[in-house]
Amino acid sequence: MDFSKKLEELEKILAELEDEAKPLEETLASYEKGVALFKECFEFINDAEKKIHFLSEKDLDDLGGTVQDGM
Repeated sequence: MDFSKKLEELEKILAELEDEAKPLEETLASYEKGVALFKECFEFINDAEKKIHFLSEKDLDDLGGTVQDGM
């Protein structure tokens, strides 16, 4: 499942948890699934930020600067 699908599923789970009265077992299962999806989305965003930072530093290095130079 790609990032946008995971995010959509997480939003759906959150809405269900906020709006629907379910048995405790179902609520707990939904919550666990939501936590797992949140972790996956967070890891994806964190990895993307690292890549962007790396590429930005590489581009600046190619130009003779650093990130601290404020571009």
